[in-house]
Amino acid sequence: MNNRTRKTFIFLVCFLIVGIAIFGSVIGSQIANAATTSPSHPHAASSANGVTTNASTFKVTSIDMTVTPSTTSLWTCGSYIQVVYNAVFHVDSGPNGGTIVFSYTVNNGRSQTTEKLTILPGQRLSNFTFTWQGSLPYDHTYPEPGGVLVTSPNTLHSQMVMPAGKCR
Repeated sequence: MNNRTRKTFIFLVCFLIVGIAIFGSVIGSQIANAATTSPSHPHAASSANGVTTNASTFKVTSIDMTVTPSTTSLWTCGSYIQVVYNAVFHVDSGPNGGTIVFSYTVNNGRSQTTEKLTILPGQRLSNFTFTWQGSLPYDHTYPEPGGVLVTSPNTLHSQMVMPAGKCR
């Protein structure tokens, strides 16, 4: 490899490294911003009716629920859509943090899926999203209310949320 080719190669490698570093930092900041951004027109509800079952200072104090889209009236019946439910857990993490054990539902509690979230010391919020997707039935039976039920470190039920309206 001659001197000119070597210089060109080094220049390209440096250019790529700088480009990746800048591009990665832009993507990272967009991901961080997306995690804290709420939908433009969500239905929202908040729950703060917890019963503490654990004497430690770590506890879930409330849960905010949102759903996107906020209405299904813009779609014709039979259309395939995705509904995104978002739960924001407000926590008192205490000095050691802990694990939130909860279940979520997209069908008004007829079935549930169990999940866990790790909370670090000093953390105040934790976000969890889950989805329902399918065709909007003509009898308007889906999408149904979605929400979460915390079982540890304390017991807390979120409000159930669902898009308003009916498909046309």
